[in-house]
Amino acid sequence: MAVVDGGTLVARILGEQKVKYLFSINGGHLFPILANIRDQGIKLIHMRHEQATAYAADGWARTTGTPGVCCVTAGCGLTNAVTGLCVAGLTGSSVICLSGQHPFGEDGLGSFQEAYGADICRSFSKYTHRVLDWYRISFDVRQAFREAMAPPQGVSVLEIPTNVLYHQEDEKDQVPGAKVYDPDQLRSQGDPRSIERTVDLLAQSERPLLVGGDGIFWSRAAEELAELAELTRTPVYSRRAGHGALSEDQPLAIQGAWKKPFTGRADLVIAVGFRFWSGEKFGQPPTWTDKARYVQIDATPTRVGWQVPAEVAIVGDPKLVLRQLIDAVKARKGDFKPQKNATWLGEVRQARETFGKMIRERLAKVRDVSPIHPDRLISDLVSTVDRDATMVIDSFTLSGYISHWWTARFPGQIVDAGPLAPVGHGIGMAIGAQLARPGKQVVTVIGDGGMGIGGWDMETAAKYGIPLVAVLWNNSSWGPSFEQMPLLKDRTDPFDMLPGIRYDRIFQELGCHGEYVEHADQIVPALRRAFESGKPAVINVVGDKRIGHPTLGGNLLGSTQV
Repeated sequence: MAVVDGGTLVARILGEQKVKYLFSINGGHLFPILANIRDQGIKLIHMRHEQATAYAADGWARTTGTPGVCCVTAGCGLTNAVTGLCVAGLTGSSVICLSGQHPFGEDGLGSFQEAYGADICRSFSKYTHRVLDWYRISFDVRQAFREAMAPPQGVSVLEIPTNVLYHQEDEKDQVPGAKVYDPDQLRSQGDPRSIERTVDLLAQSERPLLVGGDGIFWSRAAEELAELAELTRTPVYSRRAGHGALSEDQPLAIQGAWKKPFTGRADLVIAVGFRFWSGEKFGQPPTWTDKARYVQIDATPTRVGWQVPAEVAIVGDPKLVLRQLIDAVKARKGDFKPQKNATWLGEVRQARETFGKMIRERLAKVRDVSPIHPDRLISDLVSTVDRDATMVIDSFTLSGYISHWWTARFPGQIVDAGPLAPVGHGIGMAIGAQLARPGKQVVTVIGDGGMGIGGWDMETAAKYGIPLVAVLWNNSSWGPSFEQMPLLKDRTDPFDMLPGIRYDRIFQELGCHGEYVEHADQIVPALRRAFESGKPAVINVVGDKRIGHPTLGGNLLGSTQV
């Protein structure tokens, strides 16, 4: 054994946990950690803003299903990271933040960069802890990993004061324990009685619906969800990290844009690792029926029955519980005839065809208008990117059009802002996602407001050769059109930006590929050149500022959003 400082111990645990990238901005409170990660085969991704370090860690986690790790200095470093950590916390993403801190003997004395991250982050984090003893460093770092990955996944914030981090002792004196298990080692099955009850309900139902959420992604249960759907001829609606668990180009898949006739009329809803949060109207009518029987499957007992009164509660790992259901259905295959649910599936097919016709007709009306309409931009983007491209959404306006045009084919393909719904996360998340999926296309659609907040990390992408493509919706505006907001009209200053900013030229100066798109027929060639460049790219699209999210208003014009 040898005498080592706290940074050596932290780096060794990161190596032990097979961390590949550490997203960070340096500070004196962190030097012992940063000095040791290379010895563990960990690559430092040094970024422009601490907020982006958390976003990148989140992008990595929600693409790979393994923890993302960021490292920030004391005080302002931690407070800068808070929004990114909060996004990860509210989305249930496995992110670990290692934060430096002032010496604890200087508490309350006005120490340099004095702040208390464990207190600041407690409201949205799963685990916060301040390491007050050198002997516990290894234990506490492992515990941060354990907490971040155990269902429900979440954020761990670990603060290490400098008098602990720089301290040196014999490593043999470290407190043992806090073993980190592979998720496969901690899976549990559901109660067999509840499995049989669920199969009974499936056999009896005429309008069943399978619903997949984050739990599908974290337990890697997409294959089982799809198999159960095919066996029982049950449609599937999936969202959040589980979006695409059943590829949306499959006949049984229901897309969010036209879900209500099915979520609102099902007679049986089997929700797997799914949270009925505000974006799902808390599981309440009319979006969700109150006449259906509900089965909830979740690895976390407290999530069952949280918003909807599940008749059957199954606590267990989604992958294993779905396999139990599959086996039980196969044992009773006579209860699931080929014609089962034929009328219900016909409605799904008709809804898909009707919606597809509607958006095609909508596109035809705006195909060649100038300034460019979101329907044209997103339909052209979808027609150009690879089928397995990752999409990071950082634009409220374009998020609605993506939900209309994009086909999600696997969990983790779409990374969004989650319940916190900030802007400016797209570049950082895309960096994490691109590092997680080298050789695959990663696209972020981002507004000019978001680019102003997080855009400088395009320089990070250029520095490390990370070829993400940012499709910038440049409408020179930061909020709702005053024509759509009579409360504001003539009563405050405009929320506009300087018109005509050439973001493409700005980021070309930082080593990125730049494209300027003013007319609709320029979109596809610009996209192709961006992907072929092999560089991080910014496609500066001049968008129609009168156009908002498609759910705003009864026509094509709505409140302008970034």
